[in-house]
Amino acid sequence: MNKFSKLAAAVAAASAVTLASQAVAAEHYKAQVVAESVYQWTGVTMSSKDRTFVNYPTWVVPSPFKVAELVNGQEVAYPSEEANKLFTCVQSVVVDDQDRLWILDPANPQFTGVVESGAKLFQVDLNTNEIVRTYVFPAEVADKGSYLNDVRIDTVRNMAYMTNSTEGGIVVLDLGSGESWVGLDNSDPRLCANIPAIPFESTGDWTGTTHSDGIELSKDGATLYFAPMTGNVLYSVPTAMLMNKSMTPKARAMYIETVDAHSVPCDGFLLMGDKLFMGDLPVEGVRVFNLKTGKGELADIGMKVRWADTFTQDHAGNVYFTTSQINYEVPDRETYKIVKLSK
Repeated sequence: MNKFSKLAAAVAAASAVTLASQAVAAEHYKAQVVAESVYQWTGVTMSSKDRTFVNYPTWVVPSPFKVAELVNGQEVAYPSEEANKLFTCVQSVVVDDQDRLWILDPANPQFTGVVESGAKLFQVDLNTNEIVRTYVFPAEVADKGSYLNDVRIDTVRNMAYMTNSTEGGIVVLDLGSGESWVGLDNSDPRLCANIPAIPFESTGDWTGTTHSDGIELSKDGATLYFAPMTGNVLYSVPTAMLMNKSMTPKARAMYIETVDAHSVPCDGFLLMGDKLFMGDLPVEGVRVFNLKTGKGELADIGMKVRWADTFTQDHAGNVYFTTSQINYEVPDRETYKIVKLSK
């Protein structure tokens, strides 16, 4: 072997070691199924006291609940059976840093169109277990074809941000005045799907086009992260632009930045420190993207998960997510699960 061959062999060996090290370096989490249901849930959230709330959209799998609290492993209608009658099609539940529960109802059952009473955001007091305020979105903000999908609350600025996943867009709500407006819309293609299908290894191509879906707020409330589900790019936009009512959606879109140009089709987000957790839908796993280093990897959780949907955390810093199995035909589905990830 000449010196050039030896050099090439050494470089190849070093590369192989580096790649192997990178593969071994994938962060490991212990995965444990902590709850199961025969009803299809999407959202999950936890309070500071680790009370767990889930929601069930009005899709093809009928459920006796729209929102429930898990009490000793059992689903109990929340805030009550009577209050559940106020909901049409709940897509998201989120507890904010002031321990208030927010229930997002796009009011678009089975995607047949927003009902006449309109999409709503409900605020619930977890001390009294009562709805204390209801925000109704006018048709010019959430029209008949809209589907408000996920929500984040900025308790400092008293603002809420929601994605519109059927049309592509971000809706902004002033929680003080109750006024809402379209912050970004589908006039910018970055709010829309950019791939023709999600290529699941298990079930093949899923062609249900979903636009801006996952959303997360930086800890200082200055940046909003979002991504189309049927897409592979992660974006951000300054919330100062979204809050500026004098700007048009097109003008605000000039401030959108690409955070990860090599992301994966995913659903919900959870930001913990610099780590953004999300599902890696095609491979039925969990992806962790480091905002500081700009690198993402498939977490080692030791199991396949059927559509990691919504992520949340408990007071100890453990991560939880729901499985909604959207890409599976109903007869092929297992029980819907909540999975806990711990170090």
